[in-house]
Amino acid sequence: MPRPSHFLNKELKKALLDEYFAETFRSAGYGGLDLVQTPIGTRITISVLRPGLVIGRRGAKIKAVSEEVERRFNYNNPVISVVEVQVPEFEPRIMAWQIARSLARGYRYRRVGYWVLRSIREAGARGVEIVISGKLRTVRSRFEKFTDGVLLKSGEVAERFVKKGKTHVLLKQGMVGIQVAIAPPDPEYEKYIGKGPKKLKKKAEEKVEEEKVEVEEVEAKAEEKVEVEKAVEEGGVEKGGGEEGGEASKEEEGEEAEEG
Repeated sequence: MPRPSHFLNKELKKALLDEYFAETFRSAGYGGLDLVQTPIGTRITISVLRPGLVIGRRGAKIKAVSEEVERRFNYNNPVISVVEVQVPEFEPRIMAWQIARSLARGYRYRRVGYWVLRSIREAGARGVEIVISGKLRTVRSRFEKFTDGVLLKSGEVAERFVKKGKTHVLLKQGMVGIQVAIAPPDPEYEKYIGKGPKKLKKKAEEKVEEEKVEVEEVEAKAEEKVEVEKAVEEGGVEKGGGEEGGEASKEEEGEEAEEG
């Protein structure tokens, strides 16, 4: 039975390999790797934004990297293949790299943050969160967060569907860290995020209906009160008219008696 240390060492070696690729192919827009070990050898698939910078002229660079991987990380007969990222807006590591590159060129962090946020949302992502932290404007360190859409933060669903990436860039004022979390469009993810808003919408509709009923009751009571007051006023006028008529008839009877 394999020991736990075997799996820990395996994942540690993979993490070190991922870090090595991220540093080596930084200018190519490194997006991640997929590693499969077989008895024949090790197949490594690298996702990048610019495959030409990884392969090199006549495959010279990729051959050198394969030899370095076999020597440093002790992978048996590594075969590295390069895949171009079709939708870079759904890869948080590439988006973080683009933010870092824009900040290094002197662009304002808010402008860069909103530009990347808008491009990711326009590509169809269900949720985005970008955090830029460090000495952004003053000597004191602070962070700025840019969010849009519905992004789950915890739970098994968030681990399955939410992609995360981070990087850093050295500016004149100091080191700046960048974290990006993206929820790409997925029908199953839609099922989970659709439960909350539907309940809230139903509660809001019920509340509106209750308020509408209350308003109708208040209006009905007010109309009833107005009708009662009007009826009372009309009854008072009729009563007053009868008394005046009685007094007039008494005066006429008195005049007739005097004449007689």
